[in-house]
Amino acid sequence: MLGIDARLMTASTMKWIIIGIAAGIASIALTIALYWFLGKAVDEALAGRNLLAGSVALVAAFVFGRALLAWLYRTAQFRASSETKVSVRDLIYRHALRLGPGLLTKDRTGGVVNTAVDGMDWLEKYYGVYFVQFAIGMSTPVLLCVFITAVDWVVGLSLILSIPLTPLFIGVIARNFRDVSRRYADVLNSQSAQFLDSIQGMATLKQFNLSRRRGAEMAEANESLRRETMRLLFVNQMMIAIVDFGFALCSTVIVTAVALVRLKAGFLTPGEVVALVFISVEFSRPLSLLGEFFFAGAVGREIARKVGAFLDIKPGVVERASLKPPPPRADRSAVEFDTVTFRYDGADTAAIDGLTLKLEAGETVALIGRSGSGKTTVANLILRTIEPSGGQIRIAGTPVGDLPIDWVRSEIALVPQDPYLFFGTIADNLRIAKPDATEKELEAATRAAEIYDYIRSTPLGFDTLVGEQGLTLSGGQVQRLAIARALLKDAPIVILDEPTSQIDVETEALVNKALKRLTEHKTVLLIAHRLSTVEKADRIAVMERGRIVESGTREDLVRQGGLYARMLATKRRAERQGFTEVA
Repeated sequence: MLGIDARLMTASTMKWIIIGIAAGIASIALTIALYWFLGKAVDEALAGRNLLAGSVALVAAFVFGRALLAWLYRTAQFRASSETKVSVRDLIYRHALRLGPGLLTKDRTGGVVNTAVDGMDWLEKYYGVYFVQFAIGMSTPVLLCVFITAVDWVVGLSLILSIPLTPLFIGVIARNFRDVSRRYADVLNSQSAQFLDSIQGMATLKQFNLSRRRGAEMAEANESLRRETMRLLFVNQMMIAIVDFGFALCSTVIVTAVALVRLKAGFLTPGEVVALVFISVEFSRPLSLLGEFFFAGAVGREIARKVGAFLDIKPGVVERASLKPPPPRADRSAVEFDTVTFRYDGADTAAIDGLTLKLEAGETVALIGRSGSGKTTVANLILRTIEPSGGQIRIAGTPVGDLPIDWVRSEIALVPQDPYLFFGTIADNLRIAKPDATEKELEAATRAAEIYDYIRSTPLGFDTLVGEQGLTLSGGQVQRLAIARALLKDAPIVILDEPTSQIDVETEALVNKALKRLTEHKTVLLIAHRLSTVEKADRIAVMERGRIVESGTREDLVRQGGLYARMLATKRRAERQGFTEVA
């Protein structure tokens, strides 16, 4: 019924949950003692004696004890809630890092973000509030029945007969809630993902005059969310009404009626009847509180299910328990693919099929081929964001699977086709590569990347905000900042993935100058469509359907008259006809 996932609870969270439950149950026990004392005071008053006059300290102790337990109960709920939010959000983030970029091809980013941000508000209520209240609500009737039965077995038995109605009723409501809350969580995640898509794709929506249509779709999604919210509230309010006006009233009436009969028969005193009636009111109070939080509990349970399903996704790359020490610095840059294969989930054919390729230390190898031939997959395999299904990748003769993943990535500098800049300053984005970089180091890297003149021309220099995803910069400026980042990292292996594919000729000249400085004395894998980009490589490898079909210098490949020669001829014909270069 509760769907508790142990992965979502830290030891500290569980400690505070247990403290909250213990404080709640202790408060019920103290309430029973207080009501029993008041009942005895009634009997003493009827006998002409004043029990309260000599028990001021005891009454004060009851009141103070209940206040202290109430404070401890609320504090425990707050601590359990807050620690759940922090720990689970951190758990989601760390698992997302383990999954890597491949995650984004399976789940909409907005849905994951909604679960990790807004979903935590529901999850903290579920574990910190609802779960604690559920435990108290289920244990309180048992505790009260045990006490009442000890006082008078007939009254206790009459109350015990009504107990099976409690889990039965809550079970029926929970089943109804489960379906409604699942739909609510799904609609909420879908709406959040749609909203994020709309914000990020605003320029495209404007370009194609789709703003109104998208707005209508968002309005429809909002209406769906409203309907699901009202369904949840209806079932929740129905439960509260039945518990408060049905179950609570029923239990109190039963206890009162039976207790009066036992009083008349001489088995109970008037004070004991008063105490039992007061105690019977407490029978349904925890269930009433449970009803108030049932809405949060139902949604929280679905969020917990979604988080659990997310955590169940297996990372594509798992670090082994036993690892070898990294090779010496002087030998770190040679990279070798030995009959490597890789197939994406759900794909009919392998993206990489028996790839064999070696990059000698200090060598620049250009990897070319038609779109979909597997070039970018090769880069991802080196970076270990994906794992080959067969064959081996070695750095300096050591299989990368035997080396720490963090070390492998620290040895590689990547300049991607579409560099990502985070919201923040230019300095913030540069220091991603080297957090302790000084301003002099930033200046040297940006000078080498041919971007320093632009930075110097801005009023704030390195403190200039780049905007979300670098939208305040041109494509060439973003590309040169990515090169500056790679220069700061100063890794022995450099991967250039289509570094000049989306910039103009003038900017390409600047980028090429920066790339020349970046790749000096480094082992370089250059992935490119533009044939002009690869002409200065030491060797060119041509890919087709996940395999290397040709390899050699530019002159060797031209003489062979194979795929590279045909691509070169196509380029020249296009240039003669006035078209820009094609792959």
